[in-house]
Amino acid sequence: QSRVTDHYVRLCTFHPGYGYEDFLEGYRPELSSGQMAFVHRDGIFKQLCEAAQAEPNRNFYLVIDEINRGDIPRIFGELITLLERDKRGKEVLLPLSGRPFTVPHNVYLIGTMNTADRSVALLDTALRRRFGFVELMPDYSLLADTVVEGIPLGPWLAALNRQIVEHVGRDARNLQIGHAYLMQNGKP
Repeated sequence: QSRVTDHYVRLCTFHPGYGYEDFLEGYRPELSSGQMAFVHRDGIFKQLCEAAQAEPNRNFYLVIDEINRGDIPRIFGELITLLERDKRGKEVLLPLSGRPFTVPHNVYLIGTMNTADRSVALLDTALRRRFGFVELMPDYSLLADTVVEGIPLGPWLAALNRQIVEHVGRDARNLQIGHAYLMQNGKP
């Protein structure tokens, strides 16, 4: 699944069926005049890179939700090399189209993942060294002033998570309930 939020920020979600043809380029089935044909299409990342090359003074972002759920080597292909900062601007020939491709300096990838999902361990070293990691734990301060039926949400959630960590055992830290679970439209 992918969608365009605006010209500079785009979103996609990795899943087991997501592939190179969705991300970079590939042949996709299309019905034309009652006949099924395979048409070459550029994927979301290739489209973003082409837009970024046309506007080198603007930053472009691709947010990949659930990055750990996809088959990373299959999705990225030869692109894995071009993600490195010192390889930006260098060209590779794409095997399908035979055309040169480059990742511009003004393109940024942001991948999200849920650490409770065991597939995080499957992220290979090649990918891990190309991304920085920022851990986001529950932020009780966002709920601090909210009381529902006499229960202060921030302290209540903190106490609940302490119990989870203490009693669940292995990986309990990653199984805590996040503050977003108790929020709607950005408000507790």
